[in-house]
Amino acid sequence: MADKKGFDLADLLKDVPKLDTAGEREQIEYIDIGSIEGDPGNFYNLTQLEELASNIAVVGLQQPLRVRTSETDPEKVVVVSGHRRHAALKLLIKEGDEALRAVPCIRERAAGSAALQELRLIFANRDTRVISSAEVAKQVERVEMLLYQLKEEGFEFPGRMRDHVAQACKISAPKLSRLKVIRENLIPQYMNLFEKDDLPEQTAYALARLPGDFQLRMFNALLTTPSGATVEKVLGKYNEGWRWDSKLTCPDGKACKRGDVFLRRDCETSWQGFCGGNTCCLECDQAKSSYSPCERMCSKAKAQRKETADKKKEEEHKRQQKNGRKFQKETQGYARRLLRAIDAAGVPDDAKIDWSYYDGIPVSTIRQWAAGEFDDPAGWHGPRLVPGRCRSDHMVELSKLLNCSTDFLMGLTDEIRPAPVQEELEEAPEDPMEALEAETASADSWDDISEVLDQAAAPEEPARRIRWEDRGRIPPEGRLILTYQLTNDGPAYRPALWDGSKFRSPDGRKELTGLQYTHWLEVPTPGSGETFQAAPPELAEGQLAICGWMPGGTFPREPCEVVADFCVGGENHIRQVCIYDQGNFYFRAKGSNGAKIEAEIIRWMWLPPIEENR
Repeated sequence: MADKKGFDLADLLKDVPKLDTAGEREQIEYIDIGSIEGDPGNFYNLTQLEELASNIAVVGLQQPLRVRTSETDPEKVVVVSGHRRHAALKLLIKEGDEALRAVPCIRERAAGSAALQELRLIFANRDTRVISSAEVAKQVERVEMLLYQLKEEGFEFPGRMRDHVAQACKISAPKLSRLKVIRENLIPQYMNLFEKDDLPEQTAYALARLPGDFQLRMFNALLTTPSGATVEKVLGKYNEGWRWDSKLTCPDGKACKRGDVFLRRDCETSWQGFCGGNTCCLECDQAKSSYSPCERMCSKAKAQRKETADKKKEEEHKRQQKNGRKFQKETQGYARRLLRAIDAAGVPDDAKIDWSYYDGIPVSTIRQWAAGEFDDPAGWHGPRLVPGRCRSDHMVELSKLLNCSTDFLMGLTDEIRPAPVQEELEEAPEDPMEALEAETASADSWDDISEVLDQAAAPEEPARRIRWEDRGRIPPEGRLILTYQLTNDGPAYRPALWDGSKFRSPDGRKELTGLQYTHWLEVPTPGSGETFQAAPPELAEGQLAICGWMPGGTFPREPCEVVADFCVGGENHIRQVCIYDQGNFYFRAKGSNGAKIEAEIIRWMWLPPIEENR
């Protein structure tokens, strides 16, 4: 052995033999596993034993155990190196593999300091296995104790003992300091988790720098182990004077007693910012937030939040009811129209009408809708029984059932069946002039003749003229209009409602401020029969093009701009100003057609040209 006075730990580490290989004077002997004991001083975890046992069962034990004679029982030996192999062999023998009872071992014969022998065990494991932070902490503690024991036996260590421990355990001095703080200050509850490798070193070090009573408070308050970053934040706030003992007072005058709840909240949801119990839940933004609200708010704040949410829900329900009533009123008109064909065909009330993309509608339900009997309007997100929305695959069968024309189902006519063609006229049609002469001849006075002439000259009542109007004209109140402005990016269209004093969004909920436009067009209600008249330049003078809503399945005669309703699922639809070109509808884009619109078109209406300086 080296001179104790001149002992150098580095030299000792260099001289430590490889314990898993036999020296020239050491021999393998086979010892019954019942005579082999584990070293009670071994603090390393015995992990992955099943995997090691399976390997030994296949290829056998490749390295003998390193053992020493027991100090308490000469008939037994204690494992110096190979504790995992020893445990794996015991596992195999317990499963019935008796051939492994005789274990190859190398018995250490060198005498000397027990502390030095244990150091040799630690050095052997230090380089042959990956150990956890908890095992490193135990190793550091044990090496430090052994080195002090060697010092008492007469060995001298130049320099600081901390440096020798760090050298022996192959760790840095800062890590050694962290592990010492953990070992000396971490409470047993958290130390138990640390030793099981269930508590990361960073978290353990941050916790160990908090007072023990506060660590215990955190352990009892938290349901899960906090992260190291969270504990570092808690430590920083603690050093600033935070104690998570609220000094707030509830509205009823009682003191707030939710300190640990605040602490738990800050440790679990630190990404929302620390609370510390410094803000009352009734005033906290996180308790009022619509999304990701604080889960630790008090019962009073929860009741307040529920009241606010219920109020918003009620307001939204009323808004949906208001919109739904419009759809129900529109549906009532469609139901009355369809009921004419149903009654004319004598269809019973228990029959079903296959109309749109939902299950067949009983005739009795259509009859109720026609009478204005509906369920909660909030559940209505669009009108039903819309002409032209009858499923194409049911069109023929439904026209047979109702004995009506497909034009009636498409909404192209209000006549249930087309008028029969008169093959033979029994008498010639009356000449208008002859009729007029007959009426004037029978008149008693010039006043009567004048009245007859006025009636004969009165023209038929024309359809209401719907066209682009100048900005100076006031839009009709409560009617949907489409505004127009020519910009650098092309025409800009925006739908709006005029409430008599200001413009609002089409649903009436939002005021439209700063709306810019040069013209506006009143958009007729689908199914109302309203049309607009325009005089395109290619028509001869005096001719008029009369247009209105056209059903899906029909198309304009040539490329043009249209306003169209598209189905986006069920009864839901969107209204869009788009471009028609060669059988397809496209979104509008600067200078060219945009993306093709793949949704089903419900109806469309041609937009007339802008009549400048009209």
